This record gives sequence, structure tokens and C-alpha cells, in this order.
Amino acid sequence: MLLMMKDNQIHSIASSLCDSEFHSETIFLHLTLSSMAAFLHITSLLNTIHFHFLQPLPCLIFDDTETIKSLCEKIRYLQAFLEGSENKARSVLESEIRCVAQDAEAKIESQLYQLYLCCNQVEHPLKPPQSLYHTLEQVKGTIESIEQRIIQIKSNNNHSAEPKSGKRIENIKAGTFSQRYSEPKDVMVGCDDEFDTIMHKLISHSEKLEVISIVGMGGIGKTTLVRRVYKDASVIFHFQVRAWATVSQEHNLREILLSLLDTNGGDISDLQNQLRQRLIDRRYLIVIDDIWGTQAWDDLHRCFPESFNGSRILITTRLKHVADYASSGNNPHYMRFLNFNESWNLFYKKVFEEKKVSLKFKTIGRGIVEKCQGLPLTIIVVGGLLTSFNQPSVNQWRNIAENLNSLLNIDPEEKCSKILSLSYNHLPPHLKVCFLYFGVFPEDSEIRVKNLIRLWVAEGFLKLELNETMEEVGEAYLQNLVDRGLVQIIKWSFGDKMKYCRVHDVLHNFCLREAQREKLLCVVNEKSVEMGRLEKQHALKRILMRIKRNMSTCSVLKACRWISSQLIYLDLEITRERYDETDTPLEFRSILYFGWDNISSNPFPCFEVLRLLDISSRLIREHHLPSEIVNLVNLRYLALRTDEFFPDLEWFKLRNLQTLIVFTLYTDVLQPKPEFNISDMPQLRHVYLNGCFLNLPTLVQGNLQALSWLNLPLQGLDFKKIPNVKKLGIYIDCHHVLELHPGSLNGLANLQQLENLKIAASYKRINNYFRLLTALPENLKKLSLYHTYLSREDMAIIGTLPNLEILKLIGYAFSGQEWNTRKNEFCRLKYLKIERSGLKDWSSAHFSILECLILSRCRNLEEFPASFAENTCLRLILLIRCRSSLLSSAKQIQEERLGYGDDTLFVEDNFCTLIHREEEEEEENDYAIPNDASP
Repeated sequence: MLLMMKDNQIHSIASSLCDSEFHSETIFLHLTLSSMAAFLHITSLLNTIHFHFLQPLPCLIFDDTETIKSLCEKIRYLQAFLEGSENKARSVLESEIRCVAQDAEAKIESQLYQLYLCCNQVEHPLKPPQSLYHTLEQVKGTIESIEQRIIQIKSNNNHSAEPKSGKRIENIKAGTFSQRYSEPKDVMVGCDDEFDTIMHKLISHSEKLEVISIVGMGGIGKTTLVRRVYKDASVIFHFQVRAWATVSQEHNLREILLSLLDTNGGDISDLQNQLRQRLIDRRYLIVIDDIWGTQAWDDLHRCFPESFNGSRILITTRLKHVADYASSGNNPHYMRFLNFNESWNLFYKKVFEEKKVSLKFKTIGRGIVEKCQGLPLTIIVVGGLLTSFNQPSVNQWRNIAENLNSLLNIDPEEKCSKILSLSYNHLPPHLKVCFLYFGVFPEDSEIRVKNLIRLWVAEGFLKLELNETMEEVGEAYLQNLVDRGLVQIIKWSFGDKMKYCRVHDVLHNFCLREAQREKLLCVVNEKSVEMGRLEKQHALKRILMRIKRNMSTCSVLKACRWISSQLIYLDLEITRERYDETDTPLEFRSILYFGWDNISSNPFPCFEVLRLLDISSRLIREHHLPSEIVNLVNLRYLALRTDEFFPDLEWFKLRNLQTLIVFTLYTDVLQPKPEFNISDMPQLRHVYLNGCFLNLPTLVQGNLQALSWLNLPLQGLDFKKIPNVKKLGIYIDCHHVLELHPGSLNGLANLQQLENLKIAASYKRINNYFRLLTALPENLKKLSLYHTYLSREDMAIIGTLPNLEILKLIGYAFSGQEWNTRKNEFCRLKYLKIERSGLKDWSSAHFSILECLILSRCRNLEEFPASFAENTCLRLILLIRCRSSLLSSAKQIQEERLGYGDDTLFVEDNFCTLIHREEEEEEENDYAIPNDASP
């Protein structure tokens, strides 16, 4: 049974931590427990049991499945209990539920660790030891005891509102929530005068290089204003070069330079020289967003040459002295608060237009808006809170208004924080967990949505839903947070999907503070190291061992779940010692590295219950992957970046892995690649390896959703082994193309779930040898081809795809100089990119709903088909290193549209090279397998 700690024991441990080498506040702000934390642990326990014992292809043979199912039902009861309305029973028991779940999950995974680690051969599935049966029975008995106490307490209180045993609480579905905009927008209402002021300063007659500073508190709309200016058509036309970098509180010069140059490597001095060379003699606009110190400006301003051509630097900051320092005598522009009419318009767009709330709420709404006192962020967050009620009532709105009454006479910064707390407290537990997870990422991070959801899945705190994949559940959760105004989508994919997201830095600080207070997150950065007086090189190692030493005696405070390392240097050589049977293992579930330097990794840490390791942000400085990595047998998510990838390790030990991402640098496409077998990893859902080929598994892998890069053997592929794959990358070795079977890809037509297909060949010419299959899956929405030299007949086959929305033709993807389409082809295409093509004759092009056209290095093409002028859906034509006559042809199309009163088409020429290509969906390099392509 679980041993509960006394209050004095807890305070004693807290005191010892305060006196340790690092300050306790780097991990915890206080020691209260919440229903959210309890919900996280009980949901994670449920997912762990389902993952190991109830999967269609479980890793374990468990004879007594009825016991497992009964245990899951009892866990669901506790889960539903924690989701219920506020009541005394829950507040009394939630800390005990958390402890029980945390302790049970650790014991189960610790025993599984021993089982998987000792397996020295490919054996599937495994027979669990008797001790695991005993542990599960103990867990069931403990939960039954809590269940009976809940029933007794509710009976004594004559309270019957809680869900009954086994009743399933439905998640809020994205479809029942407010509808989002069809395209990304920075909501900006009012402040037209400020926009005009900044525009005048940017496009003035002064030829001197000028720095324009915008000052204001967090959440007042500085970045939104600058983004509107940055994307304005007249700004795009006026400046030859535009670039954007976000600095944040912990600035790093190299990272800022990499962002401005849109590149991946180089030392600081080289990057500074590159930046100066790209800017010299060109009229440029540089945005430096969210700068916090004068040192950051001193580090940067030397890179911006004075060419007396009207270049501008636009900075945003919260600090007046930084603005004065950088502006060099120019008066900073101070952001004002919205007036009432502007505030009401913003509130109305968020609440009434999206949710169609009855106008009877207008009077209450006006009072709420007045209490927000013109701060845009608070208006959006409060509006998101009000629209979160599926069936809003006047009493609910009045309750929110009364809560705001207590904030009338406090500082605006503190008021914003209080309003965020109000909105957070109204979140259901499952959304609280997902929201706080944003604290794991560094401030101002642009987070890829797919990666975020995969991390959520691996963490195990998404609720299991019938007839929905975990990825679909994660998307619904994220959409809910977006609709509430807590998360911003900063980039959409063509095909109407969220691509990149972020949280405002005010919200990020809130997530960070709350996650630390809930004992979920430990952030290891320069600030925490300085507070703890630690050597930076070994800070993470010292902190982890200190946590273990101070907390191994306490179930309730064993350790935080998430470690986010943001140090310049990361040393993963923590310990290789084996734990004694009486010693409590470290219970870190996740380690994520967001540092700036490369990684020393020999050996890897051997944490028994570690399920997520992401060190892909920087290169592992080893020629071989450390062999210890396969001993992390409870891993569900592994992402790393190496010099080379050698698959000759015992990868079958990682049979719990769901996501595997390996970026390999300096891949030579001329060299034969090693092969990697995934048949022994039955739980895999997403696989991306660019340093070797993947073999098609010998067993059916029903969980696989994404797979790149799959080797195309001479005899073709039997895609029946991966029936549910949604994203697939296939590589063709051109040395073998003459021997390929003619129908080697025909089986693709049977992949009914496939939406995204990439086919890449080595850059050696394969014209007249490789032919596309006669049929492609009808559900295909995105197709990318690299160096395939397809014929006109093959292009006609592609044109018949009924759902194709995105087409990328890279590196002579089709052969010949002529390409003309028919009226019944490409009927759904919205995005077309052609890069490095011999296309010369393009007299007919029927793309009725095309929105974005990108042509790069199409040096033979001189003009566009006249039919492009008839496409009123076209919004962007981007030309990169193309003929000047092609630019003139694009301008003529734009002028024709203007003649009809249509000013929605933008034409942009990047012949001089944009430093930061914000408009492009993604970058591809010259190789057949793009090293920087996102998985």
C-alpha cells in the first residue's frame, strides 16, 4: 500500500532543496496538488496499461485479459471523478489518486524495463513474469479501496452528481466548438493610426539607416502590429530584402543570426560576415522582435551596414531604456491601449461572430470589455473563455464579470496574469495538461504541430477515445486551445491544417510557472544554473542526481516528469550505475534538449521509465550512435541528429517505440545506404530516417501512419504490410532503375488512407526508364516528386487525382520542355511548386482554384499561360532566380486583375535572394532525400 507523507516531512524536504546547490524554485513554486496533476497521472496510468496489454499487437502475452479490462474500468471511474464538478470529496482524494497512479505506473514500467532489457533475442510477444501479475492485482486493490471511499463520501454528502462507475466522459470535440478562420490571420482591430505611423517611418524619404523602436507591455499587440506591417504589399514592394528574428529574454547571437540568414550552420563570425554581405547595397527591412537587453542590440547592430538607401530596422521591446538605447536619438513609438470601441470590435469578432452568441449577452459583454481596459491579449483570452461554454448562460457570463470586478484597481501586468488564471481554471483537466506542456519549449518557440501532437501521444496524457486515433484526439485538443485564445496558429498548411503554433510569451510564463508549481517540469537554463551556482557543463547531471538523492524517500515528490534543457552545452553522461532493489528509480518520463551547442553522448543515461528523448535540435558529436540507446526500452519517442546512422544495434529492444526520428547530416546520395528493419517494433506509428533505407516490414504494421524513406526493391513492394499509412516516402536507387519491375509501385493504389506521398530518386538522370504507376490512391492530397523525370503521360495521370491539393515537382521531376494541362485536370490543386525544371513551353494551364504558385530556377520559361489571369483564386506568385521576362509576365497578370478591381494577387521576385522566406511552405535542398525535410 502507498505510504502518505506528513506535512512536516514535505516541508523538511522542501527546506533541504532550498539549501541545495540549486534553488528549489527551478523545480517547484509550492507543494500543493491539483486535480489536473492527478488527472494527468491517472490518465497516463490508463494509457500505459492499454499500451502494454490491450493493443491489437501487444508486446506481452497476458493470460488474464479480464483482470486488465476490469482494472481499466476502475481507472476510468477515477478519471471521470477527477473531471467532475468541484466538490469536497475530490479535493480530499485527488492527492492520493495522484500518488497511487504515479507509484503504480512506476512499478509497472520498472518491471517491464527489466523484462525487455534482459531479452537478448527477437522474441515477440513476451511472457510477463509472475511479479507483474502480482503488481497489477495490488494496483487494482488500491484503486478499489479509493473507489469505495468515493462512493461512501458521496453517499454521506447525499451528492449524486458525479459520474457512475464505468461511465465515459466525452472529450470536447473540435466540431462542437467554434469554427476557426479558413486562413491564418493576426487579429488586429483598431490602431490604424499606429499602423500608419509605423508605415510612414518605414517608407519615408530619409536615405539614412534608421532604427524604429516600438515599446509596450506584454500582450498589448506589438508583434501583431509589426506582422501586419511586415506583410503589407507596399512594404514587400519597397524593400529588396526582409528578415525577421525573435530575441526573447535569453538571447543567443548565433541563433538570431541563423534565423536571419535562414541557414543551418556556421560560427558567429562567419554568420556575421554572411549577413553583412547579403545586406550591403540592398534596401532591407530587419525586424528584431521581443528584445530585452542592450547587450543583445550591441551584438547585432554591427551586422547591419549603412548604405544610405533607406534601409530600416524595426524592434519591439517592453523596456523603455532598451528602445532609447537602440533608437539612437529617434523617439520610440509607445503602443497605446485600445479605446472602448476598438476593444468592443475585437471582443465582438472573437465572441459573437465566431460562436453566434445571442445578442442578449451584449450588455454583460460590454461590461466585461470595459474591465479588460484595452489590453488585446486579455480581451482575446476572456473572449475565448466565454466561447468555450457549449451552451452559454447569462449566469455564466455574469460570474465571469464578477470575477473581473476584483481586478479593477490593480496593475495591468498583474491583471493580465489574473485573467489568464481565470481562463486556465475554467479549462477541463485534459486541456490543462496540454496547455501547461507548452512550458517545456523555450520562450517564443515556433512549434511544429505534428511534432507537438506526437509528443503528447508519447507522454500518455491524451484520453483514449473510441473510433479516433490519438493523433485525432490531439488535434481536437489543440484546436480547442486555439479557439480559447490560449494558443496561436502562426502558419497553416495548404489543405487547411494547422502547421506551426506558438503561445504568447505572457502565456508561456504562466505555463512555465504553473507546470513548475504542479511538480511536472524542471527547466535547466542559464538562469536556473546561475541561481544554483552550478558549473554549466555538468548542470543537468548534477540537478538530476540531486533530485534523485533528495526525493527517493517520498512517493509524492519523487521527481518531475518533464526535463527541458536549454543550456548551451548538454552532457548526457549522467550515470551508468544500476539501481539497488531498495532504491527508488528516477521517474523522469521525458528529456528534451533545446540547447545551442552539439551534444556529448557517451554513454547515454539509463533511466528505467524514460519514455521520451528528443535531442534532435543539435548534432551528436559521435561517429556512431551510442549502443546504450537501445537500453532505454520504455522509450516511446526518440528523436536525434547524428553524423551517420548505423543500424547494427539491437533495435528490437525498443519494441515500445511509437515515433523514431533520426536526422543524418552530410548524407552522400552516391553511396549505398544501409538498411533498417522495423518488423520487430510493432508499436511504431511515425518513422523518419534520412540516413538509411527502410525495408518494408515482413509483418503487418497496422499502427504505422508515416514512413520515410522506404527502399524500392527490384521486385516492387507489397504495401499490404502497411495498410493504414497516411504519409509515405519512397526512394529509388537509379543504379537499379533498369532492373525495376514495370508495376513496382502499382500496389500504392490499395493504400486507401494515404494522403501524402513523396517519391525521390538519386539525382542521376533516369529519363525513359522509370514510369509512374497506372493508378494512385484517390485520397492523395499531397504529392512531392524529386528527380523522377516523368513523362507527359505520367503527368496526365497525376492530373486525374480527384483530391490532390499540393504538388511539388523538384529537380527535373518531369522531363521535356512542354507541359500543358486539360480542363478536367488538377481540379482541386491549391499549391504548385516547380523547382529546377527544363520547362519552356507552357501555353495551357488549367488550375481553377490554384492559390499559390512558386517557380524556382525555371530559367527556360519566359512567360505564363494567359489563363492564369482568369484564376481569381490565385493569391501569390513567387519567383526565385527566374527570367526577368517571366517576372514581367506575372506583373501583367497582376495588372489585369487590378483592372477588374481585384488587388488580392501578390507577385514577389526573389532573384536577389530573400533572407527569410516566410511565404514558402517548406524548404527543400538539392538532394533526392532532403536532409531538412520535416518528418
